[in-house]
Amino acid sequence: MLLAKDYVLLSLDTGKHTDAEPVIGKLRGDRSGGIPWFTILDGAGKELASADGPKGNVGCPAQPHEIAWFRKVLGETRKRLVDADLDTIQRHNEAFAERWLRKKKQ
Repeated sequence: MLLAKDYVLLSLDTGKHTDAEPVIGKLRGDRSGGIPWFTILDGAGKELASADGPKGNVGCPAQPHEIAWFRKVLGETRKRLVDADLDTIQRHNEAFAERWLRKKKQ
């Protein structure tokens, strides 16, 4: 997985993880919005970026502005990911969006 080059991925699900709620509350604070939602932290726990884009939560990027925000966030926080990796991630998000929209129309 390309994201693993730079990020430790952790999934918190209040339906599956009994102690997830306080952690999510601490990370998200008073920001509202849907799920999924993400945050990118540095090694000291300082937030570098989140799914809160200019038009709201982009937790599962499917719209063009959401995909662009996700790429921007990765571009600004990456250490080892290269532009070609960001291109691959963007293409993956665009393909997902296309499948999702096609399914939604059925």
